[in-house]
Amino acid sequence: MLSRVLALTFLGSVGTGAVTNGIYFITKNGLGYGRLENLWLGVAFGATYIAAALTAGPMLRRAAAVSDRITTRVALAGILLVMAVVCQLPLLAERVAPSLLGPSIWLMVLVYSPASGALWPIVESYLSGGRREKDLRAAIGRFNIVWSFALVAAYWGMAPLLERFPFRILALLGVLHLLMVAIAWTFPVEPARHDHAEHTHPPVYEALLSLFRVLLFTSYLVVSAVNPIQPIILDRIGVAVAWQLPVASSWLIARVLIFALFERWHGWHGRWWMPWTGLGVLFFGFAFTVGSPAFGGQAVPVFILGLAALGAGLAAIYCGALYYAMAVGTAGVDAGGKHEAVIGTGYTIGPGIALIALAISHASSPPGSEADPEVFRIWTIILTGLAAGGLGLWGWRVARKRIRP
Repeated sequence: MLSRVLALTFLGSVGTGAVTNGIYFITKNGLGYGRLENLWLGVAFGATYIAAALTAGPMLRRAAAVSDRITTRVALAGILLVMAVVCQLPLLAERVAPSLLGPSIWLMVLVYSPASGALWPIVESYLSGGRREKDLRAAIGRFNIVWSFALVAAYWGMAPLLERFPFRILALLGVLHLLMVAIAWTFPVEPARHDHAEHTHPPVYEALLSLFRVLLFTSYLVVSAVNPIQPIILDRIGVAVAWQLPVASSWLIARVLIFALFERWHGWHGRWWMPWTGLGVLFFGFAFTVGSPAFGGQAVPVFILGLAALGAGLAAIYCGALYYAMAVGTAGVDAGGKHEAVIGTGYTIGPGIALIALAISHASSPPGSEADPEVFRIWTIILTGLAAGGLGLWGWRVARKRIRP
């Protein structure tokens, strides 16, 4: 069963990774989007993702109460079919009605994002259901390696098509989702469950879960503030279009390596240094990524170093958040839904912070002129740093309240 879940995870992550992270490269090259349009697209993606992730479990229960034919497996297959269809809309618009190309991208994102928000809690319930301790750690470790490696494959696979055929990328993702339907149909009708009476977790896990959930939100806030403006930064530091996605994949590669390390080494379980180290490395990477154009001739290696640190910090936080969510929770759709909703909240607020920084840079520029990129970078770093620091402090206070003697 685990091998089938991981196969579906790989294909799904190629798709959702290309849309979640790669869509901004596609819109920049295919539609000429700049910072403002891409940041608003990021806000729309995150807001719809949250709603779907939080309601996936309750909606499944309501649907099952209406008809016993609506099982978790049926819901999974239906979601994948919807995702496959909407991925064809931009290429169809390009061929038939080019004037509708912009609206087709927005329609695709506004459907694909909530579908993705509902998809991953279901997949995570099949991954973790019925597993505990060593089996759960091994399954989550492999899951993290597979989905993160799939994003690297997506970035490198998109690169040859990005400059001339950006919308074909999305259409090909739709084909992958059809293949996922076939895999999903081999799953059990319902994911396995486990009984908490059979096992008690260490009390510190609940406190760490509270902290990691806040830091997971913080980490995706930071990353999603960077993702929409990555193509603009890469243009500014002189990276050719054909190499932008491979260069941008450095944070994804670093994340795979950290996931692989934590899959083999479990010394981080129950340790308080893990979340704080992850947060520190994450913000170091963010500052160097956004500030890389200020380094002149060394901008490209600084950008790569910053992105790699960003990916390493995100990986450390994500590992802890998912492990404790599944170890403390029920390992069902609701547990995965809360985990994914936290990610979606970061997806929404991160671009929102960057939009505020953009508004400040516009206000400080002469009327009718472009926003000063230096002012934008400085305010993005300041505002994101304040948000990350404030959230980290709040997370610590929440965690302290959950510590039991």
